[in-house]
Amino acid sequence: MNSKEKSSSDILQWQGERLIPKRVTIETIFGCNAKCVMCVIDHPTDRKKRIMQPALFYRIVDNLTEYKDHIEMFDLFGLGEPLLDPYIFERIGYVKGKGFRRLAISTNADLLDADKQMALLDTGIETVLFSIDGISKATHESIRHGVSYERVVDNIQSIIRMRDDGGFPTRFIVRFIKQPINMHELESWKMFWASKISKSKGDLIAVYNMHSWGGEVASKDQILGELSLNIETEKRPCHHIFYNMIILSDGSMPLCSEDFLKAQYGFGNISNNDIMEIYNSEKFNRIREVHISGNKVSINPCKECTVLYSEASRVYV
Repeated sequence: MNSKEKSSSDILQWQGERLIPKRVTIETIFGCNAKCVMCVIDHPTDRKKRIMQPALFYRIVDNLTEYKDHIEMFDLFGLGEPLLDPYIFERIGYVKGKGFRRLAISTNADLLDADKQMALLDTGIETVLFSIDGISKATHESIRHGVSYERVVDNIQSIIRMRDDGGFPTRFIVRFIKQPINMHELESWKMFWASKISKSKGDLIAVYNMHSWGGEVASKDQILGELSLNIETEKRPCHHIFYNMIILSDGSMPLCSEDFLKAQYGFGNISNNDIMEIYNSEKFNRIREVHISGNKVSINPCKECTVLYSEASRVYV
């Protein structure tokens, strides 16, 4: 299903009835070992770096369990590195034990040593996404500051071999975020990683354009460059606010992934509110109505967001 089809189906589902997310994203840690040039994690914010408390995490998962047949995807990552979370393997096991499907984490793989590789595979997690943005040390480390290119590549190749040798069900997605500093390495990168993954196990390599983080890392004009705005894209409601529920490490609920940094709308915190009541609150629904009216560019962070353009550029190899 493409983004336009997904947007239409989720809007039709919402109108006249309570909205239940098809995708849940829980940020179990707000903090990272890397400082990436296209990330907002260290930009100014009132949010505090933290690990989500286990009791809060269990409460979220327990409250969502009655909707597990409707929830199609479950992410345990947000604005942070999951492998810094000391509870991450236990959390994966808990979510899987509750019967949720298509569980995933995303990692820069710098911390993925042999012990963590086996621990991760032992959870039976369905998908692990690896971020690597160059085929050379100079390029990758100039984008993802603070990680070792050699260690990242070795760790990813090691867990692929471990998965294959052990017959584990996990699939891997290796992704490349296109930006001016790494475009010259894209074709070599695709050839290298296409030779390492296993299509028979569902592995993919993904390539897509850098996005603006709602204007936090760059303006829409800077991201699009010589490309002109697409009027249909600008007016079309964004499926993310109808499709994805995001819960941050302190229990607050942002508008979408572009609102990770500031959670500026203050919809509520699940520590003292019902999770579905927040997701279907009058405040949240007013923003959905703005999107349906075709005026999403009148609000933050939507007016500078380029996520839909980035998704349209995405290619799986």
